[in-house]
Amino acid sequence: MTRVVLLGASNLAIGFPLIVRQLCAGLPRPLEIYAACGHGRSFCRWSRVLFRALPGIDRCALWSDLDRMSNGDSSTTLALVTDVGNDLIYGSTPELIARRIESCLSGLSRHRAELVMTRLPLASIERLSALRYHSTKAVFFPRTGGRWPEMLKRARDLDQSLAEIGSRYSAHLVPQPLKWYGFDPIHIRRGHRGRAWQTIFSGWPSFGTATEGDRLALADVARLRLAAPAERRLFGRQQLRPQPSLALGDVPIRLY
Repeated sequence: MTRVVLLGASNLAIGFPLIVRQLCAGLPRPLEIYAACGHGRSFCRWSRVLFRALPGIDRCALWSDLDRMSNGDSSTTLALVTDVGNDLIYGSTPELIARRIESCLSGLSRHRAELVMTRLPLASIERLSALRYHSTKAVFFPRTGGRWPEMLKRARDLDQSLAEIGSRYSAHLVPQPLKWYGFDPIHIRRGHRGRAWQTIFSGWPSFGTATEGDRLALADVARLRLAAPAERRLFGRQQLRPQPSLALGDVPIRLY
């Protein structure tokens, strides 16, 4: 059994059908996928985008399900930690975020996971002007975040902490080159997503990059987009969903 754990935010959510396709093509069966992601997702706290809220990644149901499902088995666990940075705009300090990331890596190490982490896309972030930063913050995060020079310093400090934590846990660290990004400084450009995810997944020795696999049927793409996680709040009302949320063929997919 190959078990894949994906922890991240909007880049994972945007690319999820492509990601699932690549994982199914590049990894041996049987295969199962655990994913905690979503637009605006936080590692440290509940986060809300429009009318939907999700729990912090470090405290969602993924961890108890992972312990229960892998208790005593001989599965290979592959784990990716990416999209670290939303918590800066929510007001969390680099030190707090680093502790929460380390908690996630510690939980994954109990399962002897092969760890891959992406660095922050600093080359892209550093091109952002103060005007663009403050105008974006005023629309999406008017009550959180700080001034641009301080936010940029925090991003650099967090990136350095990620490198240090990743080294301690023997994680394969993947830098994110400027060419992956365009006008949008934090979301991978559409034309680069396939190559970017293959580069990231190649941090796992068992991942094969020879093919991206067959394109998913539109119905399967829709199912992946619409599938409900184990816990969320819609319009303030809690919703719970048994997992796996769906299966593509013989691959169960658990969402958190």
